[in-house]
Amino acid sequence: MNNGIYEKITRKSVIIETQPQRHTHIARAAANLSRRNVDQATTELLNEAHARLIVLCYERDDAGQLCNVDPATGKVLIPLPWGKSGHAKWGIAPSEADAMRRIMFARQQSGVPLFHFDRSRRAWYLALADYPALPVLSEWEIGVGELRAARGSLGGAPGGG
Repeated sequence: MNNGIYEKITRKSVIIETQPQRHTHIARAAANLSRRNVDQATTELLNEAHARLIVLCYERDDAGQLCNVDPATGKVLIPLPWGKSGHAKWGIAPSEADAMRRIMFARQQSGVPLFHFDRSRRAWYLALADYPALPVLSEWEIGVGELRAARGSLGGAPGGG
């Protein structure tokens, strides 16, 4: 009797691990759709943090001075969502912060970025000379393609995060 139970348990594990070849294009499409949904949800989260950061960077006190950015240098004075320790304050997972940081570095290579990193000072700066007023937030949204490229350069799983 015990052999019968053992045989059924063994067969169950084989069934669980089986990946039938029939309709694989449908299964692959479903998996891609699922990853796309996960990636889209991740980009929405990152975009929310990014947009909030931008608003905070342009916030002014009663005297009209920037509160969270050094007005003389543009140095960002608050924790960043992609920061090594700042991500936790924003509710961003470490892997998401790593991908976001990678995106911010990649954006420095093309065009005029809103934020740039000064390696000699090991600090992030807001490009106040190029963007003196609050920019249109939707122009700075992170796309799913950027997220996937950043994850790829980090060696992360396509659906991970």
